[in-house]
Amino acid sequence: MNHHVSTDSRLTVSDIAKGGLVAALYVVLTLLVAPVAYGPIQFRISEMLNFLGLYNRRYVYAITLGCFLANIPNGYVDMVVGSLSTFVFLWIGRWVSQWLLESLKTKQRLSFDPMLLAYAVMIIAFMLQMAPITIMIQYLTQALEPFWSTFWPLFISLALNEGLAMLLGSLIIYPISRRINFYD
Repeated sequence: MNHHVSTDSRLTVSDIAKGGLVAALYVVLTLLVAPVAYGPIQFRISEMLNFLGLYNRRYVYAITLGCFLANIPNGYVDMVVGSLSTFVFLWIGRWVSQWLLESLKTKQRLSFDPMLLAYAVMIIAFMLQMAPITIMIQYLTQALEPFWSTFWPLFISLALNEGLAMLLGSLIIYPISRRINFYD
């Protein structure tokens, strides 16, 4: 399978439709598990869609929009911080993955699909994305404990939940990507 990243800047009706479907799917999947999708647990099955950002940048915008809309029940702080951090970490994961895949392409032949490495990068990026989310939750809940005494346990919990959600999601998105061309 060809592992390239779309760099075409033209926006088509098809791009808008595909992006809209992904944004809507993110919202639906988040609301489906709403009791655990928000707050200090944050186990969102919708996070599996983050992998789509590796294939085409339209999905970066679509997932960001979906996150923004899914965060409406938590108010404007979560809408802004959650979607902005999603946007930033999608781009970071995408950029690091591209760099890593390009550098490996010139140096060695891998015995496995290099896209699996890109998936691992995205999982790590989104586990790290839980740092600003942890700070936001502490701000919103106005934690009475000293900042660092609550930061680390909450961050570790959120990062592990995010990693698990994305790992499970990779078991869905990766096989689908072998049948559906997400690049186009």
